Amino acid sequence: MPERVNSQLIKTINERRILNVIREAGPISRNELANITKISKVAVSSIISRLDDDGYILEIGKGQSTSKGGKRPTLLKLNPDNGYVIGIQIKRGTATIALANIESEIKGIEHINHNIDDPIDHVLSNIFHKIDSLLRVNHIPQEKLISIGIGIPGFIDYEKGVLKFAVTLREWINHPLSSRFSEYYNVPTIIENDVNVITLSESLLGAGQGHPNLVCIYLESGIGAGILLNGQIVRGQDSHAGEIGYLEIGNHINHINRLGNLYNNQRYFGELLSEINLFDTLKMKLQTDPKFHNEDLEKVTLVDVLHLSDNGNLLIQEVLNEYAYPLAVISMNLIKSLNPGLLILSGRIIENSNYLFRKVKQLIKQSMINIPLETSTIVVGELKDRAGVVGAIVMALKTIFELPVTKTNAL
Repeated sequence: MPERVNSQLIKTINERRILNVIREAGPISRNELANITKISKVAVSSIISRLDDDGYILEIGKGQSTSKGGKRPTLLKLNPDNGYVIGIQIKRGTATIALANIESEIKGIEHINHNIDDPIDHVLSNIFHKIDSLLRVNHIPQEKLISIGIGIPGFIDYEKGVLKFAVTLREWINHPLSSRFSEYYNVPTIIENDVNVITLSESLLGAGQGHPNLVCIYLESGIGAGILLNGQIVRGQDSHAGEIGYLEIGNHINHINRLGNLYNNQRYFGELLSEINLFDTLKMKLQTDPKFHNEDLEKVTLVDVLHLSDNGNLLIQEVLNEYAYPLAVISMNLIKSLNPGLLILSGRIIENSNYLFRKVKQLIKQSMINIPLETSTIVVGELKDRAGVVGAIVMALKTIFELPVTKTNAL
């Protein structure tokens, strides 16, 4: 029995390797596949035959003959329409659903809004309806759906496929989320912490391409960090790695007086750096500006206010100077403890204020000047509001292109 299991495992590993090479380097010949993967030509031909039978491979013509002449090789590429995946990003009041083919090409995106007290069954029913609509509009039979990836805020029980804890989605805790989708669509469904999903998308398709060691900080309802080491997402022993929002302010900030506007006896960094706290503070500051009237403040958005910092508004810059200080402190702690080659700052706050980004970088540089460590490269995320759903798509595609690995260290 062990020999049969090992034989099947090797076959599966080799198929995944061949698929990945074709996806990344195609169009490509069988000989080139054998050379790149170090798998024998006979085994490559056998694998290609199986993948062809399953519809994953297309023959698209002939390549160039070698310098020795001979038959021109047949070129192979991935068949993008052989299968499709769904990526879903769930937030406190919204959900984004995207349909993509196996080459990550998005075919359609739908959005739904829901109240925080809406029954879970009602929200899931709306998501199912949007998925069905995406399949129908794109003339894709449900049988071609291969897998579903879901990004959601909170702590995940990966074995059970449930949310263990979430401040913003308390009613979703311990609901059989993964199995609901798997039973409805008869496909594997993977759920993952939303910041890990964003980190994955930025590492493969965004600002982190080519960096196997990085940290992605995400700012929204709080602050969280996704950690990529040696190309793998780090979850930690109990899947709580990166929960920097629960770091206590008093243990890390020596000069609370520098936070005269933002600080209101908050205990955790997640409370201090949340969008809500920042937006409320910015609006209070604008009330002291004679150029703004109350009716203007009722209409203004967070993005509108953040843009004022780049236009030289000193009141907004004063608040952002405060905000940059704790954000830089957390960033420096991650740089010192994890030594990532790249630090990505993401979320609407940092993506809409060049002033804030420059300030954070300046504070980090100043504080690290006498420390004998290389400062990580610091950038802003590139995928912005699509980062979560793109990451969910990539996660779903892992069921095709990668073997599952241990729950404690990676997706």
